[in-house]
Amino acid sequence: MHCYAVFCVVLLRTIWFKFVPILCQMERNTFNIIFYVRKNKVKKDGDASLFMRLTINGRRWDSALKIKIDPSKWDAKRQVAISDNDEKDLNLINETIESLRFRIHKIKLKIEDEGKLLTIESVRDKLIDKEKFNRTILKLFQNHNDECKLKVGIQVTQATYGRYLTCYKHLKEFINKEYKADDLSVSEINRRFYERFEFFLKKEKKCAHNTTIKYIRNFNKIVRIAVEQGWLTKSPYKDIGYRLEEIDKPYLSMDELNSIIEKDICIKRLDLIRDIFVFCCHTGLSFSDVKELIGDNIQIGIDKNRWIIKNRKKTKIVSKIPLLDTPAKIIEKYRDYPRSATVTTLLPVPSNQKMNAYLKEIADVTGIKKVLTLSVQSICLISRKSGIRLPHRARGFQNV
Repeated sequence: MHCYAVFCVVLLRTIWFKFVPILCQMERNTFNIIFYVRKNKVKKDGDASLFMRLTINGRRWDSALKIKIDPSKWDAKRQVAISDNDEKDLNLINETIESLRFRIHKIKLKIEDEGKLLTIESVRDKLIDKEKFNRTILKLFQNHNDECKLKVGIQVTQATYGRYLTCYKHLKEFINKEYKADDLSVSEINRRFYERFEFFLKKEKKCAHNTTIKYIRNFNKIVRIAVEQGWLTKSPYKDIGYRLEEIDKPYLSMDELNSIIEKDICIKRLDLIRDIFVFCCHTGLSFSDVKELIGDNIQIGIDKNRWIIKNRKKTKIVSKIPLLDTPAKIIEKYRDYPRSATVTTLLPVPSNQKMNAYLKEIADVTGIKKVLTLSVQSICLISRKSGIRLPHRARGFQNV
């Protein structure tokens, strides 16, 4: 009898210390879904809201389903809507409940298969697709610009980065004005969105057609990223068929160019702009190339003369340009021009905006009716039509 009592004690101790903790653990790892109606909060029309309650390990999450139902037609025990006449609305409610229950169990299995911790938050975030709410247009654009900034000087030019910044600013203003929102879901991008943005750029920002198309191309790169990540099925860009318009750009005659060179300009800022413009005309270099020109780009050729040898910024083609007397004098003129100690460029070139604005003033004071610009095409045409002979590779521009 004594041995039997000892055996019972040992058995009970074994059960207590081995199986009770397991049972407690099983108790803690609970997972339950119920649907209920708050009958104490009935609306004036007699309906009440349907709720879902998810319980995981003792923690609860209650969520309204945006479904209204007559409390008298709700079976709390079976958690279904009941009807004697097989009402379609009530059948739809039951189908919605079963669909939601299935989705939650599917999410639970996925989290467990991934070896992640099953919590209220992990299930809730996947159920409401929290990641989807982060798929917004401006947020995606900002991420692109942040990455683009890191590539400046390596894979991206400062000018290209600047255009993306300007496009982002215009797009943000467009969304705020047209949609009354701080940002929009990527899913809002469709053909209509493109067309409205195009109209906004032309009407509100006074952009010319080609400038507008360039901004839309910048924006379309962001859309392509969304397509690559599976957030959109396709980009509407190709279906719309945006095209740049051919522009017949005027050029200066040699007499007009000489009138600019010989004009007595006492305003220093205009004198500087005139010199930069003339330098571009005599070398065929673009504004951005002249702005980056340094002493190492001036080299002695096999003919014992000085040459400008430089990779063109846009095309990456190596340009070999004879340094003529006029541009050589301009370089010498600004050799001692005051500038920062860290600046090593040969000429003090201001911003493109200032250049184009001041060129209009120069056209006025010299009596030239044509619009002076610093585009590569215009500079090359001026150089060629004015009798300044430049080799094709000197221009580094294939379509001129």
